[in-house]
Amino acid sequence: MKIRSAAAAALFLIAAAGAALAQAPKATSPDLALGVFLGEPTGITVRWGLAKDQSLEGKAAWSFVNSSNQSASFTFQANYLMEFPGVLVIKKEDFPLYVGFGGETHLGSSTSFGLRIPGGVIYRFAKVPIELCLELAVGMELFPATTLVGSGGLGIRYRF
Repeated sequence: MKIRSAAAAALFLIAAAGAALAQAPKATSPDLALGVFLGEPTGITVRWGLAKDQSLEGKAAWSFVNSSNQSASFTFQANYLMEFPGVLVIKKEDFPLYVGFGGETHLGSSTSFGLRIPGGVIYRFAKVPIELCLELAVGMELFPATTLVGSGGLGIRYRF
């Protein structure tokens, strides 16, 4: 039963990402970033720019607290993000704010699936292909029980 639930959740996340990709305008040049996310959850993060102000972001990470049973689990997150450049400018440096929506699934002693709303700020270094992001997210687990959840942390990614 757990494997079926996990497979259904993973298929939903893949379908949602595919739908977002099909709808999004094409970027003028590919923007791919890969790195680590430190926080809750901690693991690997990837961001794919779809347009100047839109991207898909995903994490494959270890969650130290799964809210449905307060135990550790492996976590997958997929998000569609909208950036707002020019809103936060400090000393001529742009720190684009972002907000998005997505889903997450936890695989551990139990399986859970939920929706999330991440938000944060990104800084892209001008002279090196590195970006930093600070993210906070609120969400709601829908399966196996309805529970409010939160997550957040610092991402460091290399831009290709």
